Amino acid sequence: MNLAKLKKLIANNYDQQISDHLVSSFLEIEENFVIKKWKPSELNAGHFVEAVRRIIELELFGKYTPFNNKLPHFNDSELQRYERQKGHESFRMLIPRILKAIYNIRNKRGVGHISDISPNEMDATLILYNVKWVLAEIIRLNSNLKPEETQQIINKIVERDIQLLWKDGEVKRILNPNILAKDKVLVLLYDESPMPAEKIRGIIEYKNSYNFKKILKGLHSDRLIEFDDDNICKISPTGITEAEKILQKSAT
Repeated sequence: MNLAKLKKLIANNYDQQISDHLVSSFLEIEENFVIKKWKPSELNAGHFVEAVRRIIELELFGKYTPFNNKLPHFNDSELQRYERQKGHESFRMLIPRILKAIYNIRNKRGVGHISDISPNEMDATLILYNVKWVLAEIIRLNSNLKPEETQQIINKIVERDIQLLWKDGEVKRILNPNILAKDKVLVLLYDESPMPAEKIRGIIEYKNSYNFKKILKGLHSDRLIEFDDDNICKISPTGITEAEKILQKSAT
């Protein structure tokens, strides 16, 4: 996705402040989802909802609540207020109800408040794809591009995320063969740590055992992993941070 083009499309129809809030919250949801940080992913959905509600206000009422002011309570009466206005049904009915579902999950499923349900992949997945639909619908209605150009942008937004690490039973593979071997090691250890060095080498299919040991020692020297005398590898806190950067980069 061309982020500059996306931001420009939104800013041209609304303003730069709305565009910045909307796109940044969307990216935070997506990036945290990719690295399996369910709670931050779901929390950032609240920022996305607030940005889109301001778009709805502009579309239906001609002005929006400033970002330094609180929005009206997001309840049934607010949904009815949207519905009573003149305007496209997506802004009056469809988008508000999807936003309300996102908002309720964020607030009532152990994300914004304590609950018996902890943030989890199932809830985060629902939020991610609802957020993608809302963003795609906003672009569809306001792009002023040719239909085929608009469709290309929408397809890019709603396409299924391809995880860098693929697991199928006993099979585990890094899907991008072009990343460095040391980065592959960190991604594998981010998913499962500790892990025997030979198991890692087998997964990434690194043929030269001597050179592979040099890679592990280099990661150990950089304090990204612990590589002990028993040839067991364990990722360190700094290694976790580096692995998350790799996963984020692969998702953009």
